[in-house]
Amino acid sequence: MVTDSQVEILQRLRTTQGHLGAVIEMAESGQPCEQILHQLNAVQSALRATALKLVLCQAESSRVVILDSLSPNERIKELKRLQSLYAIFLRCSIRNREVIHE
Repeated sequence: MVTDSQVEILQRLRTTQGHLGAVIEMAESGQPCEQILHQLNAVQSALRATALKLVLCQAESSRVVILDSLSPNERIKELKRLQSLYAIFLRCSIRNREVIHE
């Protein structure tokens, strides 16, 4: 079953894919670098927003397991999964900022 959140995430990714395609066309047609970079920033922002939505979606899904599971091992496993997912999200965010500031 596909949830509303999954539909929203997929729609955001498809929209971002289209936007990136437009940026590639800008580069191929020789548009000024400033315009291309501005549009690339918009693509990166869209990807960050989608990644955050993905983390929030998983957190909501995990909440049921964490709060309702009778198995302590299942709760721990789900908490570790969320921790790992959030760590990946943070690493990507930090890398993007480091590249911008170099």
